[in-house]
Amino acid sequence: MLRRIFPGLLLAIAPACLIASESGSSLELKHEYFWDKNKVWNHTPCFSLRLALDRKWSFGLEQELDIVTGASRRLGADKIGQFGDRELDVVSGASKIEQRYSENPSLTYSHAGLTASGSVYTSNENDYFSLSPAGSFSYDLFDRNMTIGVNYAEFYDKFKPQGAFAGLGGNKRIRSTGVTIAQSLTPLTLVAATGTFIKSWGYLGHPYNSPMTDSGQMMEERLPDHKTAGAVAGQIVQGYHLGDLLGSLNVDARRYQDTWGLTSTTVDSKLCQYFTEGAYIRFRYRYYTQTGAAFAKRDYTGNELYKTGDIRFFPFQSNLFGVKLSGPFPDAWATSAFLPDRWDVKFDYMFRNTHGDPVGDTPGQARYVTYQLYDPSETYTQGVIMVGLTYNL
Repeated sequence: MLRRIFPGLLLAIAPACLIASESGSSLELKHEYFWDKNKVWNHTPCFSLRLALDRKWSFGLEQELDIVTGASRRLGADKIGQFGDRELDVVSGASKIEQRYSENPSLTYSHAGLTASGSVYTSNENDYFSLSPAGSFSYDLFDRNMTIGVNYAEFYDKFKPQGAFAGLGGNKRIRSTGVTIAQSLTPLTLVAATGTFIKSWGYLGHPYNSPMTDSGQMMEERLPDHKTAGAVAGQIVQGYHLGDLLGSLNVDARRYQDTWGLTSTTVDSKLCQYFTEGAYIRFRYRYYTQTGAAFAKRDYTGNELYKTGDIRFFPFQSNLFGVKLSGPFPDAWATSAFLPDRWDVKFDYMFRNTHGDPVGDTPGQARYVTYQLYDPSETYTQGVIMVGLTYNL
């Protein structure tokens, strides 16, 4: 019945909707594999548990384990730079395998159009720790045709660099507040608008990505210790019928700006189409572009107040293409608690117009490092493959 009344809204959150069982409880098991042009790879097994405690309360728990290489870590942490000892692991092309563990328990109350949720996220790795309590609240108005929501999160992070940068780092705080308004215009059309305000202070740098002078001397990264940012976003979900099957087009646009002079624009579109009653395919395209921070330069004289070699603060553009398939297993499997009810497969591929750093010393040419360890004629690429299983509990 819900699929006939609100298909546009339903398809906007298709993955979450499809995993719901009659009891409202589910377990998702996923594994992601990431790789990029810098020969970094990352394995991330994770699970997401949702337990319906009663008709109003539910408990959630998400856990992840990242096993990742850091292709530029050796070049930065050992202060050898792009032009020093470039001997890396012959298998992965990286310098060190590291692990990160995170979990996020949550508790949600939902009744009569009111939804309130609280969670505590923690993440721990060898040189970084993050703790983030968060809460959200939403309420449906006008016969549930409009929803107003607010969210709030605090991040208490601690960065303890290792190797040659031991003793640097420090504490970082991030405070994020957001407001969302969603309006159902027709049974097949949903629009939404979101505003977000973010304040960051403390140690906001990443010293492993050391900046460099034009003579090739590595320097200590130095960034402002305060940053204020704002973002506005708009979304439209348009559902449609293809025969007896449903589909939807979801377009999300976002504009970001901060006090470091960095601005960005994101346009994310998803086309979802059911090809059976329970199986669908989703195509995705995302365009992203940003300016650089006001102080970001390829090379420095050494007298600048702020300096960085972190590619995140430099101008670039990126394009992401993705496809996802999701479908149910045979109905007969539902009688067994050990057999999954749904499957998911996803592939995303992104390319960014960031060229590789020059290798070697060309007379008269300034030397710089943004830790892009591939040929200057090539650009950055990355890919993600995800497979997942869902159990209705």
